[in-house]
Amino acid sequence: YTTTTTSNKARNENIRIASDAINGMIIQPGEEFSFNQTTGNRTPEKGYKAAGAYVNGVLVEEPGGGVCQVSSTLYNAVVFAGLKTTERHAHSYEPSYVTPGEDAMVSYDGYSGPDMKFVNNSKTAVGIKTSFSNQKLTISVYGNPILDDGITLSMVSKKVKDLDAPAPVYEEDPTLEPGIEVEAKAATLGSRWVTNLVTKKDGVVVEEILLHNSTYKGKSATIKRNT
Repeated sequence: YTTTTTSNKARNENIRIASDAINGMIIQPGEEFSFNQTTGNRTPEKGYKAAGAYVNGVLVEEPGGGVCQVSSTLYNAVVFAGLKTTERHAHSYEPSYVTPGEDAMVSYDGYSGPDMKFVNNSKTAVGIKTSFSNQKLTISVYGNPILDDGITLSMVSKKVKDLDAPAPVYEEDPTLEPGIEVEAKAATLGSRWVTNLVTKKDGVVVEEILLHNSTYKGKSATIKRNT
């Protein structure tokens, strides 16, 4: 599975470090893979740069910002390979690099945090291979096929509801006439998505079942005024 990154150098360096950390990993039959345990702490000592990340719903510059693109890309490859996901979390806000509902947010402080985990439910070992160049991140699962010949898996996500944005945030601007309000940034609605797992045999749908639900927050409008 391949995703496209931004041109942000710090973010791309974080993606490179995290993808290198999982490259070449071998998961034995019945073994559970943990993204957080494999990549470890996202710290400056490991080379991680400060880049945009959401902490408690607030956008901050944090070491490791962007690593969720690696876990989300891996998540898609894992699902399509037929491996069993055991932990997956949606982001606080809709992602841009995958379809909402098909992301896998991670955060790790060395002790706990949302993780992306899967179990090798096949009879033989599987390996993870990553490559990252020219803003293209590709993650592949290697091994004996888990799915029968002609069987493919995919995800189909649909937005089922818009959610109200939080209350506006007001900023003082003494250059404005009193009583005048100017919208500096429009609000963004939240959303709720349903993701189904679709099984096809020789290109024909044979099964479609609920995989999970995802809820994303909206973002407040920013309004300038002079009180």
